[in-house]
Amino acid sequence: MPLDVVVKDGVMLLSGRLVGRELVRVRDAGKALLDQSDQEIIVDLSQTERVIDIAGIQMLAAFSRSARIRGKQFRLIGLNKIQIDALKLAGFESLTDSNSV
Repeated sequence: MPLDVVVKDGVMLLSGRLVGRELVRVRDAGKALLDQSDQEIIVDLSQTERVIDIAGIQMLAAFSRSARIRGKQFRLIGLNKIQIDALKLAGFESLTDSNSV
């Protein structure tokens, strides 16, 4: 299923596959969220498919880093076990700190 991006009230809700060719829309929505005045950015992955590739991991890590640089909180919610394991394996365990499966 293609990746769909909905942004509302500082929350980016993703649904579909979080993989390479689908990430352009996420990047663009993320840039728009970073420019808003909200101090917390939440990315909800609860509606995504279980798969995530290295491009998806890198995009989430870059988004988190950009938020921190701008003094904003960044949180991922709705991660499934496969996504949590993939983030940990890639060395981004800190992105999973405030999540439950």
